[in-house]
Amino acid sequence: MSIKEDAHAIVDQLSDDANWNDLVKALYMNKKITLGMTDSEVVQDSLSESDINGIIGRLQSASTQPDDMRNTKTYKPGDSATLGMIAGVVAILFSFVFPPVAWIAAPVAFIAGIIGIKNKEDKAWVPILLALISLVPIMKIILDNHPS
Repeated sequence: MSIKEDAHAIVDQLSDDANWNDLVKALYMNKKITLGMTDSEVVQDSLSESDINGIIGRLQSASTQPDDMRNTKTYKPGDSATLGMIAGVVAILFSFVFPPVAWIAAPVAFIAGIIGIKNKEDKAWVPILLALISLVPIMKIILDNHPS
C-alpha cells in the first residue's frame, strides 16, 4: 500500500465531525507518527487513548519553553553576540588571574556586543554586560595601586 492509500484509509476511518486532533491521534494509533513515543510505546501492538494522550501531553509540555530557549533556527554560531560572550567570559576569568588579557578581551566583548545590537542579534546585550563586569576587578587593581 502506498502512503497516499494509507493516508486515505486512516482519514476514511475518521468520523465526519473529526477535527485535527482526531487525525493526529489516528496517525499515532496507526503508528504513522512516532515523534514523542517511548521505545516501549513504539513496539507495543496497540496504543490506548490514554497512551496517545500521554504522548501528545509530553510533546506539548516539551514545546512550552520560552521562544528564546529554543531559537535553534535563528542561532548562528560565530555571530557577533557569540564572539562577544566568549570574549566577555575570558575577560572576567582573566581579570582575576592575569589582567592584561582582560584588558584586551573586555573591549572585544564590548565592541562585539555593540555590533550584535546593531545587527539585531539575540542576546547581544550579554557581552556588553560581561565586559562591564570584567571591569570591576580591573578597577579594584587600579584603585589599590593608585597612590592616595
